[in-house]
Amino acid sequence: MSATSTSPTHRPWLALAVFSYGTLVAAVFSFLIYQRQGMVEATIDLNGFGSIARNLAHGDGFSIGYGPTTRRGPLYPYLGAVLLKLFGSDAPGLSDAVFFRPLLIANCVVLGLTCVVVWRLAGSIFGPRAALLAAVICPLVPQSLRYVGMTEVETLMGLGTVLLAATGLSLVQSPSPGKGAAFGVTAGLTTLAKPVALVYPLLFLPLAAWHWRKAHALNRNAIVASLTALACFAVLLVPWTLRNMSVTNGQFKGISSNGSGEFLRGYINAQPKYYLLRQDFGGGGPGEKWDPEANAYEEQLLKPHGIPFYRPQRDAAGKTTFTPPPPEGVSSASLELAKDRVEGAEVKRRVLHAPLEFVGKFLVQLATFWYIVETRTKSQLVGAVALVVLAFSVLGAVRAQRAGNVVWPVAFTILYFNLIYAAILAFARYSMPLFPTLTVLAAGGLFTLLGPWLERVRLKRGDGAASR
Repeated sequence: MSATSTSPTHRPWLALAVFSYGTLVAAVFSFLIYQRQGMVEATIDLNGFGSIARNLAHGDGFSIGYGPTTRRGPLYPYLGAVLLKLFGSDAPGLSDAVFFRPLLIANCVVLGLTCVVVWRLAGSIFGPRAALLAAVICPLVPQSLRYVGMTEVETLMGLGTVLLAATGLSLVQSPSPGKGAAFGVTAGLTTLAKPVALVYPLLFLPLAAWHWRKAHALNRNAIVASLTALACFAVLLVPWTLRNMSVTNGQFKGISSNGSGEFLRGYINAQPKYYLLRQDFGGGGPGEKWDPEANAYEEQLLKPHGIPFYRPQRDAAGKTTFTPPPPEGVSSASLELAKDRVEGAEVKRRVLHAPLEFVGKFLVQLATFWYIVETRTKSQLVGAVALVVLAFSVLGAVRAQRAGNVVWPVAFTILYFNLIYAAILAFARYSMPLFPTLTVLAAGGLFTLLGPWLERVRLKRGDGAASR
């Protein structure tokens, strides 16, 4: 009997238990541990997603404080704005931990939902016992919990990533318009959370077509399902693309800007002193190392063009200000567009005239994606966890393949994000949303090792019951 036929997903009470468990673990970390631990700086709104949500809730638009911005994907800030509008408080003097509490609670719920998807996906591939193992492990992996206590997009991306794997697998196994729509909507929403997912469906669907052709299943249903997926994906993206065109007079047509800047900062990240852990990576506080160097590189690149490198900072009231102050009446979108023009030209120059340098950066960042964080010690710990989870994931994928179960959509999801970040900018923060999806495969791998022992225990219990 296949793993699919033993899927535990017909038990609603068990799904509720998995959801409650994942949510509770996230809440304990977010509200009882995060603000009291000393391993990482207990910042709430590090990259301004919460600030944009605050501005939206206050009627100031999708802005970081200087008119409209194109810097972030819209999904998380808009969800946050709705929650702040419904459940937030405007009392003066609130700390970020209190003001953004509705978003932090939502993060806990999102991790609970993620655990349910992990449980169902693992059950469809490996069976019910491995599914429960995956559900238990998922919220305990440090990478899965890291950003639950912050107004960052990573927790939401964790759900989006595992949903991409789940809806993709379902579409591949039995294509239909409904499953195509589910996949397309998932891909669209994940892209609106973070545009790094933009080309995922454009690569996945040709692979799906190859799979169907190989299985002699490339028929009308498969074609209609693929077209439905692409249509749903495009429909979700068009409104935000039109909005960005509107605020930049038609000059920016993407989901969020600064891709070129991130790409160039990857060259700083890929230096031996960082990937060999000779120097702390930093990223915040007095020990920061990488950010100032990357900022200085961008500043030198922009200066000949008369464009300052604006450094954002937040005042006590939570308002974002820039150093140096932007010209009067100039919006963030205009500043971002000017920066992208210069840096986009530099990206083309470096890729075309120094392709081997780009290849070197890409290969280095395939690895740094999994382990580089603030300090050498932390990088070693994060890398060790990643190495163990990846090893069990490979074992799980091999087990599923040998059992004749379709597993490549899950593996492709992990590989896609590793490759796309390696081409742009890759350190361990960006790999953390992948760990729920990795848990699906890792549980299968761990169960491969535990299975014989569990079977012996079951047989001994059976013999004992029979003797009694």
